[in-house]
Amino acid sequence: MNTIYTFLKSVSSLQRGVWGVFLLFFFSCSSPDVTLDMAGMFSPNGPTHATRFAQSEAYNDSVGEIHLDMGADEYTIYVCSDSHITRRTHRNLDYFIAQYDAAPQPKLALHLGDLIEAQNNFPCADSILHRATRTKADTLFIATGNHDIYFKQWDIFRSYFKTSHYWFDTGNGSKKLDLFICLDTAEGTLGPDQMNWLRTLLARKATEGYRRIIVFTHTHLWKLDGSQGHTSNMAAEETYELSELLARYGVEFMWSGHQHARQSVIFKGVNYLVLDATKDQESGQSYLTVDMGPHAIFHYHDYPKQ
Repeated sequence: MNTIYTFLKSVSSLQRGVWGVFLLFFFSCSSPDVTLDMAGMFSPNGPTHATRFAQSEAYNDSVGEIHLDMGADEYTIYVCSDSHITRRTHRNLDYFIAQYDAAPQPKLALHLGDLIEAQNNFPCADSILHRATRTKADTLFIATGNHDIYFKQWDIFRSYFKTSHYWFDTGNGSKKLDLFICLDTAEGTLGPDQMNWLRTLLARKATEGYRRIIVFTHTHLWKLDGSQGHTSNMAAEETYELSELLARYGVEFMWSGHQHARQSVIFKGVNYLVLDATKDQESGQSYLTVDMGPHAIFHYHDYPKQ
């Protein structure tokens, strides 16, 4: 790799671009974990948000509402994002799941998307996250990231994890606790159908006496930099409408990933929290636990050094 780096430094910027694409193609195609789809690097190259929404709604209707009885007013949430696993690189995700499994009840877990890196990795993800099938007994919930749908993978994701948007709530017996809403922002947009669904859902649920409302998704709302290309964040008009909607209905938190860098922004009373990555071989790796009670208390946990 040092030889390749030295070679690329010796050629012009245009030549570096051409050679960079060639080398990316060569090394990606030579890996058993990746099948390169160049078009998929720049667009979903598959079913769009409207199709995903319709298919997810059909599944959600077939399952019905999910109400988790925590058996107590206080419980713990384990949250991670951007594991980008391949069949060979999933050490941090394994650690996260082991910590979650060992934690005392009551608990639940959220993964905020980009579960996998590229093609051929969903079987490995399913073997690690085998509980995340969104049945009545689920305590592990998955958001859809851009890497999860790129390279024509939406149908594969759906075969394992069933849906890209949904809601569930927690309670203690007949007492309502917290409402969780998962949004599909894998394309860097909600789209009109999902926005209408969210608007209707919040108008209905905000009057039901929840302790707090939490939205979780993959793409963050506030742009940190352009490192994620066209999916860095949503369009300004959509960001405005969504932020107004969350503030209007008293959403307390929006949790997301995508940027691989921790950030907390409070805007109109909503705390927008971006998580670090879980991906192996990346600096700043951590996951989050949240003690849910009268107050939400956050703890960041670094993954073990590799």
